[in-house]
Amino acid sequence: MNLEARQLFPLAPNKRDKDEMKRLFMALVGTALTVMTVAAGAGNAAAAPLQQLNTTSTSLNTLGDHSFCRGTITYKVESVAKKRGVVRVTATSHGFVGDGVTWKKNPRCRVLFRSGYNSVKGIYLEKWTTGSFGPRRGEKKTWDVMTGSGPASLALATYSSNSPIRVPTAVSGTTFLMLVP
Repeated sequence: MNLEARQLFPLAPNKRDKDEMKRLFMALVGTALTVMTVAAGAGNAAAAPLQQLNTTSTSLNTLGDHSFCRGTITYKVESVAKKRGVVRVTATSHGFVGDGVTWKKNPRCRVLFRSGYNSVKGIYLEKWTTGSFGPRRGEKKTWDVMTGSGPASLALATYSSNSPIRVPTAVSGTTFLMLVP
């Protein structure tokens, strides 16, 4: 055996080689534990804001069902604790106003929400939900949309609640692009 071959393949490892092997082994074990922890999902699932991209505002003006009632709604989207593939939508009112005697008799404004979504479950799926808001700020309507886990887009818009034809009551809606746990 020549000198170069002995340097490449020593017959007996020295102490320095053993220390390097221990360090390499511990690094591989640490990496394996980290990968398994991330893949298994350490910790409890809790409701949390989703990582999302919103291309428009989350606060939109809308019209209601009578007396020219109108107001602004802010949408919030979050995941649901211990429910995979479910998105919770919360619509919060900034207060609704109306005109005339009929508004004074009934100061509640009904709104029909359309949740249109594209996800692993399908393309152009819809969920319809009704909500009712008055002049008080902070009133909320919450509903769940079962998009399935993975990438999803969720488009929220309001429609006329007292018409057999789905007439939009806002100029446009808002769209959320997200990864659903």
